[in-house]
Amino acid sequence: MSKEKNPFDNIVNLPATTYKNTTPVLKLGGVDLYLWDVVKASLAARLNIGLGGGAGGGKSQLFADVQGLFGNNASYVLGRNDLDIKALFRQLNFGKLREAMDKGGTVSQKDLAQITSDIYRPLIVVEEINRCAEIVQNQLFNIFEGFIEIDGVKYFLGHGETQSFKDFDGKEFKKNSRYSVGVWSANFGNGQYTGTVTMDKALKERSHMIIDVDNFYPGVTNALDLDGILLENGGEVRLKDVDTPQDQTKHFIDAFNYIKQKSYTPNPKELGKEMLLFRYLTLGLDYIPVMDGKNSKRIMKETWPNKAEEDNIGTSDNDKLMYGIVSPASVRSGMTVIALARSLREYAKAKDPKADPSVIDSVVESFKLVAPYGGMIDNPQIIKEKFVGNNYLAAEKIGGIIKTRLQEKSDLIQAIADKKSKGEPYTQAMIDDCVGEYACFR
Repeated sequence: MSKEKNPFDNIVNLPATTYKNTTPVLKLGGVDLYLWDVVKASLAARLNIGLGGGAGGGKSQLFADVQGLFGNNASYVLGRNDLDIKALFRQLNFGKLREAMDKGGTVSQKDLAQITSDIYRPLIVVEEINRCAEIVQNQLFNIFEGFIEIDGVKYFLGHGETQSFKDFDGKEFKKNSRYSVGVWSANFGNGQYTGTVTMDKALKERSHMIIDVDNFYPGVTNALDLDGILLENGGEVRLKDVDTPQDQTKHFIDAFNYIKQKSYTPNPKELGKEMLLFRYLTLGLDYIPVMDGKNSKRIMKETWPNKAEEDNIGTSDNDKLMYGIVSPASVRSGMTVIALARSLREYAKAKDPKADPSVIDSVVESFKLVAPYGGMIDNPQIIKEKFVGNNYLAAEKIGGIIKTRLQEKSDLIQAIADKKSKGEPYTQAMIDDCVGEYACFR
């Protein structure tokens, strides 16, 4: 029986038209993944992406090359305070207006507007999103969820078609699969950019993955990146648009549907581990040994994280970091970490067929990318004191601690995954081992 083709093979081989950067973002299954790789893997999982950082480092070029992947078939928005996002998707129905004028009658607002073909574009890009006031940013909530409401009617964005999937028993079923994704850029860094505003936490969560590109600057590990940028710019300093882009949307839709199928018929042992890690992200990271607060940071939200520091909670430095700066993932953020981890595993295997990335490694690497701006690293004062104010350095440290803790429980995790795959009950010894931050494994 021939091996099922991995549609990620097509995505791996899509080069950035202009952007150059071989500074590793992560290593998974022995495979180095760069910023361009991580962006493509995120798009394959249909995750919205935010690209932030200082001006002039190539962020806008990366932004432009992403648009090129979709044949420049994107709805483009420039962040400003008079932004009306609905104006992208509707236009005046001059036929109705002319008819009303000829008859001397009136036309309702609903009849006056008609939906444009932009509604079907797979990509919406928002440049300099933090130059919109927060109340204007709120217009993007639904966009990043994949729909727009106009005159009381809900319209889904992007490409949608009925796809065939199979369940555990091999029975085929039909399901509508829709692909639309949002990408935004923002300049930020130490108050240097005037005219910008903070971003709402809910919008950050809907952004799924926000990358501060300054942490993965071109040339840091390979100075040839900078040589190539200089030699190939043709004397032009300005941004280079993709002149003759090839629309690769189908490859990303295929990869997204491939992941969807795997979610319907997952490897039982992989699924068992994913389920436990999802619990750990949302419930295990919520644990703090404070009985008065029901051992929950969420319950203590009015006093956490201050109480953790004031009461010196934790018996080791690692404990104190876990209890003092790590906020539990929301359900949405936890799902983002798992979805990105799945996509990163498939991408790494496509980039190197010999790679065999583990579930735990992929989830930890995904956590390190999502957590810094996904609401899971949440004590600015401690981060400033211990990690020079850099959320990525904090996430790197926390990710290492989490990996160590999970590896120490690897036998328990494997045993539970085996029991779940066989539909068998836990042994009493397994139940007794599920305490503290691991109580969520029960």
